[in-house]
Amino acid sequence: MCIVCGRKFPDGQGIVVKIEDREIAFHSSKCAAKFYKMLVDRGSKEVISESLKLAKELENVLNKRMESMSKKI
Repeated sequence: MCIVCGRKFPDGQGIVVKIEDREIAFHSSKCAAKFYKMLVDRGSKEVISESLKLAKELENVLNKRMESMSKKI
């Protein structure tokens, strides 16, 4: 059952995140995004700092991938 909207979904579908010994289930990416947005909004400085650090790492990986895919003349 989705923890955001309460919708039931079949096994093998949806998004299930395992954290320590718990599972957090979302029926769609929209519900997962809503949950994580609320988490960041309510998060402590450490959560926000780690989120920004992860975003920067992902931007760097994406930039490297784009550079390698561009045509070289």
